[in-house]
Amino acid sequence: MGSKALRVALPLAVVALTALMVATGATGAKNAVVGSKAASAKASTCGLGNGKKATGAPIKVGGIYTQVPGIDFTTIGKIATAYFKCVNDNGGINGRPIINKIYTEQLKPEQNAALARKLATGDKVVGVVGSTSLIECAVNAKYWKAQHYNNIIAGVPGECFGTSPYAPVNMGPRYSNIGSAQALVKAGVKSLVVSSPSTIAAYADGGVKLVADRAKIPFKSIPGTLPITDPNSLIQQLVQAAGPGGGVILDYTPESAIPLMKAAESQGLIDRVKWGSSTPIANAQMAQQLGAFDGHLWINSEFNLLNTGLPDQLLYEQITKKYAPNIPIQSFGQMGFMVGKFVTAALLSIKGPVTKASYNAAVLKLKNAKSDMICKPYYFGKLPFHIPNNWDRTVDYKAGKVVQKENCFAIADVDPAIKATRAFEKKLGLS
Repeated sequence: MGSKALRVALPLAVVALTALMVATGATGAKNAVVGSKAASAKASTCGLGNGKKATGAPIKVGGIYTQVPGIDFTTIGKIATAYFKCVNDNGGINGRPIINKIYTEQLKPEQNAALARKLATGDKVVGVVGSTSLIECAVNAKYWKAQHYNNIIAGVPGECFGTSPYAPVNMGPRYSNIGSAQALVKAGVKSLVVSSPSTIAAYADGGVKLVADRAKIPFKSIPGTLPITDPNSLIQQLVQAAGPGGGVILDYTPESAIPLMKAAESQGLIDRVKWGSSTPIANAQMAQQLGAFDGHLWINSEFNLLNTGLPDQLLYEQITKKYAPNIPIQSFGQMGFMVGKFVTAALLSIKGPVTKASYNAAVLKLKNAKSDMICKPYYFGKLPFHIPNNWDRTVDYKAGKVVQKENCFAIADVDPAIKATRAFEKKLGLS
């Protein structure tokens, strides 16, 4: 073949090869379906990971979320929904797509009770998933137990961690506050002051008192009423109560924490105490807004950092970008991702028809369910209560990012339920 013929043949060959790659879907990760095995050999997958849309009869699940001024937990449900959409684009549950029903509640017990019955008898969901509420567990625990539902959720009040129908993917405010208090004591604080929403303060702040008692330092709880209308006054109370060398723990979601932290900054109070927090403020958006706190925070993080590049974290970011692009990458998103991951694992483990009975039996059998987002594997199991997430990290802000300050450690067993949990885990080989 002459040189001129060769110059013509090569471009034609490239065109032909490109056409073949497009036809066979071999164009690489750029055009691959998010969560499919073709995206990356090292990445996590969504369900079957086959890149095929599920078209069968839908599988219904759903949950209940607090949404009031100062608190919005629906992010968790929205990211769980995004995860399920990724599963649905990758074969679903053996061809059947998942539909996630999200209901919001406004701290009314009768509303929560009605929504539970709507999910169970109206929507006929096979599983209750993702629920995150200040009161839902207290209102509905007995009902879910009587109806034989085993709920993979993100917990807030004590009933979510102290009754059998729930196994949260998170550790909730009480145990997250304990972790923050541990870190502050280790940093040498002379007192511990904590502020949580008044609706959960008795439960959430009680763990900090146990840490303070063990360390033999003063303790005080100063609850906040939501929405917080005077953040300047509340932040002054907290700093004054802590005193020089003290520690202040803020136990709020970003909607309420940002005004409080801005108030501390504007009043020049950041250097007066050491600042702790439960998990919700461990997100890059807040780190970018509150650079004055760089190096001054002991945030308890129930999950891994947001920029690890590890398989689950990377998939979470990809899912969010595609299916929920308006939601910032954050710890609430990690909760939603894990709800989706573990619910999907239970669904795919079912041999035979997916029903309410088969799904909830599959949830009960979950154990050693791993994710790079958490320090130890998740589990459910037939237990009187569940606190599977009981190890975590300490993080801080630095240059607009959330950075690790302390690697995984065991939450102090100052709470009897943590002692009992570790005995369950050891005896039953749960994690």
